[in-house]
Amino acid sequence: MYTTIIDQQITKKEGVSNNRCCYTIKMKAFDFKFPTQVVMGEGRLNELGTLAKEYGDKVFLVYDPFLKGSQTLENIKQNLVDSNLDFVEFNDISPNPRNTSIDTGTELCVKEHCEVVVAIGGGSAIDSAKANALVATNGGNCWEYTERAGEDVTRPTKPSLPMIVVPTTAGTGTEATSFAVINNPSEKRKCTIISPTIFPDIALVDPEIMKTIPPMITALTGLDTFAHALESYISVNATPISEMLSLYSIELFAKSIREAVHNGTNVEARDQMALACGLGGAAIGTAGVTLPHALGQPLGALTDAPHGGTLAACFPQIIEWTLPYAEDKLAKVSELLDSQLDQKLTTAEKAAELPRILHELYTDLGVDVSFGKYGLKEENIEELADLCFVGFLQDLSAHPKPVTREDVIKLIHSCM
Repeated sequence: MYTTIIDQQITKKEGVSNNRCCYTIKMKAFDFKFPTQVVMGEGRLNELGTLAKEYGDKVFLVYDPFLKGSQTLENIKQNLVDSNLDFVEFNDISPNPRNTSIDTGTELCVKEHCEVVVAIGGGSAIDSAKANALVATNGGNCWEYTERAGEDVTRPTKPSLPMIVVPTTAGTGTEATSFAVINNPSEKRKCTIISPTIFPDIALVDPEIMKTIPPMITALTGLDTFAHALESYISVNATPISEMLSLYSIELFAKSIREAVHNGTNVEARDQMALACGLGGAAIGTAGVTLPHALGQPLGALTDAPHGGTLAACFPQIIEWTLPYAEDKLAKVSELLDSQLDQKLTTAEKAAELPRILHELYTDLGVDVSFGKYGLKEENIEELADLCFVGFLQDLSAHPKPVTREDVIKLIHSCM
């Protein structure tokens, strides 16, 4: 059992010898819910039509634009037809999904009386589809359901439309969460819908369709997977279950990310990264994310930078700043990422190695990122800091080290 989720008072039982210790340990109370059915394995995309048919006869098919004209998409459409399903297509999806495009999709979904939402793509397509499914039954617009500090939030009163999601990347983990991140360009903000009603009913994960993802996208989405696992692991909201999920996700990531990037046709590596992604998503569903996401998400809103890249750009600096507050856990992560780590090092020394280990990993993956390279200007640093405290207070509060606005500004400068 992990020490961070138990009380500090550990009492040795009376009458037990020193060479046979027995302790009573009082754990913190916690909840864990994961309602999504996971259908995983090579070739299982062929089951899509059969699964969708259980929820209705008309599908709202949301997919990433890059899939247009691909054999994968044609196979999916034929699979739906073979299952006697009608479908309406929507692919107005951007890398940071816009609230206006999402609302356009919802209008089409409602107009066409669709009964089930099927999403194919990365996090942007799936998050868009989640919002479509929620607003289609509850009304209004997607932005009013997002969490915004100090502003009224509309809460859904009805279940969302049934959802089946098919991730094409191993990154966001959104196939396993109750979150949907939405970008509002007019307000220069990214905020999140957080509701159990948007847990997908089914996550259909087939590593076969991930083989053609380019190396850099594989690397950046993979680093998002790692971010979910690490942040949920060190979160003050971590539980025994979320910690197990986080650690196994990190272990799989460490074993497979390099192979997935440099030999993308290796289905086993893709399979392991897909599992790592789903486990990380399930972990953040309970424990949440922390400071890296609080910085990375609004940076994406300001500059339209890729999400995984924004996280990679700030991870080493944030870890170094956090070290004294999470040494035990960060030391464990160092050991998982670097099998050659000197075991004679102290816990504090192992934890302090993590920024170096990450920089070496970035070099291996061909990732060279910074906030400045993603377009952030010095004059926008304070604006970015303010945005962190508008839409991502829950992430800041989950970080193991207390965070102030001044801390955030200093960290942003270090990430430039």
